[in-house]
Amino acid sequence: MEAFMGHLEEIEEIGNIEKRYEVLGMTGDGGQGDLYPAHEFRTGRRVAVKTQKARTVGTSSAHRSAGGHLLEEGNRMLKLTGIDEIPEIFASGTYRNRRCLVMEYIDGPQLRDSWAEAKPVRDPETVASVIGQLCEILQRVHDRKLVHGDLKPENVLVEPDGRLRLIDMGHAVVEGEKTEWALGTFGYSAPEQWEPNPHGLTGRADIFSLGCILLEMTVMSLPYGGMEERVTRHHPVLPPERLEAIPAEFRDLALHMVRWEAAERPADMREVFERIRRHLPEPGSRRRPSKRLRPDTTEYWRARPPRP
Repeated sequence: MEAFMGHLEEIEEIGNIEKRYEVLGMTGDGGQGDLYPAHEFRTGRRVAVKTQKARTVGTSSAHRSAGGHLLEEGNRMLKLTGIDEIPEIFASGTYRNRRCLVMEYIDGPQLRDSWAEAKPVRDPETVASVIGQLCEILQRVHDRKLVHGDLKPENVLVEPDGRLRLIDMGHAVVEGEKTEWALGTFGYSAPEQWEPNPHGLTGRADIFSLGCILLEMTVMSLPYGGMEERVTRHHPVLPPERLEAIPAEFRDLALHMVRWEAAERPADMREVFERIRRHLPEPGSRRRPSKRLRPDTTEYWRARPPRP
């Protein structure tokens, strides 16, 4: 993680955040930390506070190390400043003896919750509207030589206008830099993430994870047995009946994205985007899918053209 250490001084350190913010009840409980909404006393601005887990067992040095990892996450977010779909980082500090980050508050449900009433999602415009936005976001992340490393529906939020926001940089790594432990969430992480990797990761790891989201949206299954067991490259991607259920418009692409070997997947997110571009809603169009995501991600594309 040395590549980020030079940015540590760029995040404002404010000490005890309760002197500046009113912290409200916890809204998110993740494996790496807890999330709280808060209000800034002076301005009334709403923010999100991500804290390291409270120390219940383990040594004090392990607790300090976890706090350091959280600060590293903040610096990875800082490295992505200017990518509007990544939450802005405001400050670091402490909250009840835990290290924390203060960041932009995002108003919207997780992607998984947005498709709850529409699953399985078969409408081509709806599928493309999700995959297309994530391609655009992740390509900009990759252009800065970072791999997100933990792309899954829980780490994507949907704003009221259908715009997607990508959160949780806790597993992000520098492209090509050796990894020392398993990264990501089993079921969504690429095979090259399952063990320490002396060669590091490339953006193709995120392409695998995006392919998992595509399959989960359309057939409600994850490839290679999902989260149930460790498998080998010889395990079927999906049972035959699930393969047949993948919408024809996306079947070849989805299977290409989740190829076992990274080198056999699409080269980058731009390639994936070009393969779904023709299914995106036309700017200004009024057609609405019969089974919409809530919020409706197609609205994002109706309001703007794709980036060149």
